[in-house]
Amino acid sequence: MNHTRTVVLIVAGLLLAGCGSSPEPAPAKTVGEASPGTACTGKKWPQSLPPVTGTPLADAVDGPLRCFNITAAVAPDGHDALQDPTSDTDWLVTGTKPAAGTSVTEDQPITLLLNSPDQ
Repeated sequence: MNHTRTVVLIVAGLLLAGCGSSPEPAPAKTVGEASPGTACTGKKWPQSLPPVTGTPLADAVDGPLRCFNITAAVAPDGHDALQDPTSDTDWLVTGTKPAAGTSVTEDQPITLLLNSPDQ
């Protein structure tokens, strides 16, 4: 009987050890969406949308627009540069919708207008 009890305990231990061993993938982060515990936590909203005209796209979304809900970055041809990770274009922000200085809520969608630095 002790041998059976030992086998049952070992099998139960192996089954329990396998539970939860494969971690869930982290959810995808939206550009402009703050992670918990970041500088965006506790910010007072609404806030004035900062001016970023002439700023490189990466610098804008990682800097002054970090806590804002950036939903699209529209290139001159109409495609969303945020959905084009293979692009090697160093986009410049030429404007925002709504316009800089507009008071926006934390979840209000913000669209960036872009142009190539070559144009």
